[in-house]
Amino acid sequence: MDDAAATQTRERLTRWMEESREAFGLLQELLENDQRLSAKSEQTDRDSERLRKELADLRKEVAELRDEREHGKNAHGDLRQKIEELSKENEQLRAEKDEAAQAFARLLDTIQSTNQIAQKLGVTKSPFAKHTPAATPPPTPNPAPHE
Repeated sequence: MDDAAATQTRERLTRWMEESREAFGLLQELLENDQRLSAKSEQTDRDSERLRKELADLRKEVAELRDEREHGKNAHGDLRQKIEELSKENEQLRAEKDEAAQAFARLLDTIQSTNQIAQKLGVTKSPFAKHTPAATPPPTPNPAPHE
């Protein structure tokens, strides 16, 4: 039985060695696969971190744009109010201009009527003419000769 037990042991050892070779081959593949997956995981982590930073930057930019838009809306509202105020003031000034034009037209009618009455009465000078004495023009200085 010793020979049979030794043969069995030898067969078992041979099988175990062959299975170990296969296991080592599988282990090598598993280690290589693990390294590939680790590299991919590291790359994914780097990409994820980069994307997080980009997302934070984009969120900040969106917030700034919202603030600018809100500021623009406020400025737009202020401008609209200013335009309305200026329009009202413009209407008021137009009305005052029309009143002044009407008053001036009445004044011209009065002057024309007064001039017609003065002509009928034989007055040769308009009552609206200025009563200032004729001014003598200032003497012109003699220029000094150039050297």
